[in-house]
Amino acid sequence: MSELNGSTNSASGSSSCGSSDGESNGVEKRAQRELKEEVVKDMAIDKMREKMDSLVHKLEKDVERKLDLLVEDLVGEVKLFNLKNYKLRELFKESSSSSISTADGGSSTSRGRNRSRTGGKLPDKEFVARNSLLTDLFEVKHIKTIYHIFVVILIIMFLNTVVHDFVDRGRINLGFRPIVAGFGKFHIALLLWSCMQIATLCVYPSFCLWVFVRKDCKKNESRKVWDISSIFGLLFYQCTFVAFVIKAVLWLDLPPASSVAVLMEMTRFVMKVHAFVRSNIPRALEKTTKTSSEDKPAHAVAVPSFSKFIYFLFAPTLVYRDEYPRTKRIRWSIVFRHVLEVIGVIFYISFIFERFLTPLFDRFGHAEISSGKFVLSLFGSVMPGSLSFLCGFYCLLHAWMNASSELLRFADRL
Repeated sequence: MSELNGSTNSASGSSSCGSSDGESNGVEKRAQRELKEEVVKDMAIDKMREKMDSLVHKLEKDVERKLDLLVEDLVGEVKLFNLKNYKLRELFKESSSSSISTADGGSSTSRGRNRSRTGGKLPDKEFVARNSLLTDLFEVKHIKTIYHIFVVILIIMFLNTVVHDFVDRGRINLGFRPIVAGFGKFHIALLLWSCMQIATLCVYPSFCLWVFVRKDCKKNESRKVWDISSIFGLLFYQCTFVAFVIKAVLWLDLPPASSVAVLMEMTRFVMKVHAFVRSNIPRALEKTTKTSSEDKPAHAVAVPSFSKFIYFLFAPTLVYRDEYPRTKRIRWSIVFRHVLEVIGVIFYISFIFERFLTPLFDRFGHAEISSGKFVLSLFGSVMPGSLSFLCGFYCLLHAWMNASSELLRFADRL
């Protein structure tokens, strides 16, 4: 009996020890699991903190950059506003001085002319980041209405041409005939333009050669002979350039629009070459006559880089500068809008020729025309011709210039 009690006591003791060991193991596992969960939570919190720090840092940079841009834009607008006010005051001063000069017999006019010119020289062109005149005027709603009126007239003329051709001839003509006839042989015109571009690029090495040879000339007599021969060489180049282009246009028998484009580019190249040479000659003379103590040779400073010459050839200005005010980026929406305006003006002029000018002069040279019909045709073409002139002015001097300025990031549009 006592043995049986001992065995039961020992069994109960062993079971109590096993249960206590199981409980301790469960507590340890639970503690380890909680520890792992805490470690994972801490790691997640650290990652979130790092992401929040990086996000705050990026936001701070973006806000700082945007604030800098806003401040720069505000400063630019204030400068532009002050410049406009200054020009307006100068305009009123000139008008008042001109009225005084008419009363005083022209004495004030001479004083104003002397004031605008310093030592017989015209005032230097100051390049400032600003919009074109029409761009600022289009901000006014009343002026913008005139623009919308011209757009509506274009749409009406387009519909008129389509309906007239469909009813009268049984087919739809979108006014492409003047465009196709005017811009015929356009690939030949592009080839001729490429030749003109290559000839214009040859001016830069020729100018560098003049500077190098002049630097090496030690005697004043030899320098004078070299300068005079270079001047005659430049005159010969310009005259030959103009004569060659005109002769090529006549020989190739280019259509009207292609001929006008080639001749306008010829005029632009001639003026660009003259402006580049005329603007850099004083600096070249100064650098080649004075001995420089620096290690850098004088002719390296006297001649601008070729990239500046290339940029000047395509920049919409005739005044050469080594540096121009530039925009920070190309606004492609503005480029696209101005290109659409150029295309729209071309169609506008095509519709004008198709509907108003061609019917007046299509019989010239084929039948006898009386003086009365000639006068009627002449006065009947005044209004369409004036409208075509205004459209051409807007196309070339506003839309095309602003599109090229935006592509080249040229900031001075005035």
